[in-house]
Amino acid sequence: MSDALIAHQRVRESRERQEVLVEALRDRTRLAYVRYRGGVDTQLNALDADRDLFQAELALSGIRLNEVLTVVELYKALGGGWK
Repeated sequence: MSDALIAHQRVRESRERQEVLVEALRDRTRLAYVRYRGGVDTQLNALDADRDLFQAELALSGIRLNEVLTVVELYKALGGGWK
């Protein structure tokens, strides 16, 4: 049981860190487009920010999936069962 609990805790911490990263990249993307529309920066930099945000969001989705799977494993370890 302790292994399942530790695994869940680690995945939860990973999700929290990834959520912070996604929020930072959202701000970066928003600012990149403001700079582009203002003529200060290129469209390429705005698109790069979009790509980085998409990759981080995709990683967050994978982490959320792993978090759900660790909840299932924790439930099993605590005696919950499926037939």
